[in-house]
Amino acid sequence: MVKLYTMLSKMDIDMKTRFDGLSRQLCDVQKEIKTIKHDVEELDRGLKYADEEITELKEEIVPKIKTELMEKIDALNKCRLETELYSKKSNLLFFNVPQSTESEDSEDVLRDVLSKTKIPSQQDIIFSNVHRLPTRAHTNNSKPIIAKFVRMRDREMVLNGITEAEISLQGKRVIAVPHLPAPMQEERKRLMTIRKKLRAEGKDAKIRVTGTKVLIFVNNVVWNETE
Repeated sequence: MVKLYTMLSKMDIDMKTRFDGLSRQLCDVQKEIKTIKHDVEELDRGLKYADEEITELKEEIVPKIKTELMEKIDALNKCRLETELYSKKSNLLFFNVPQSTESEDSEDVLRDVLSKTKIPSQQDIIFSNVHRLPTRAHTNNSKPIIAKFVRMRDREMVLNGITEAEISLQGKRVIAVPHLPAPMQEERKRLMTIRKKLRAEGKDAKIRVTGTKVLIFVNNVVWNETE
């Protein structure tokens, strides 16, 4: 009987020891689960924050950077146009002036055209350089003449004199225009078609260069293309 009691006591102690061990293991598992759950929650918060950051980057920062870059590009293009415009400001282009020979003296040809106008003191006009432009857009008989003036007042006087004289050579009217950078020349060419239509409607339409912009003025007011 004593022996049986001893065995039962020992079994009870073993069971209690094992139960305590399981309890400790269970407690450790619960702690680990709690830790993992906390880590998962932190990860969720981190992902949510990252998602918010990415959304902000896409919706706010990227468009802002794009806008700033476009503004810088526009500013650089404007600066380039202003620099090129300044370098060409003393030049005029003359169109529809027939070319007799390849070896002609372009300045003599231009002075002959000017002699058909009412420009005063033509002998006092000083050119820095006069030559034909080697462009494929015109035939050999009508390559534009480019003239660089020493004095701006001569340039303005010739521009106005050629415009008022309405000289025709070989059935084509001689035209004098400011020498503009290529983008502005293209815009002027486009606006000339519009000006022709406006004048056909009886409107006093003129093309003018204002800064780096080429605009149409109707009755001295800037014409709005959306009208």
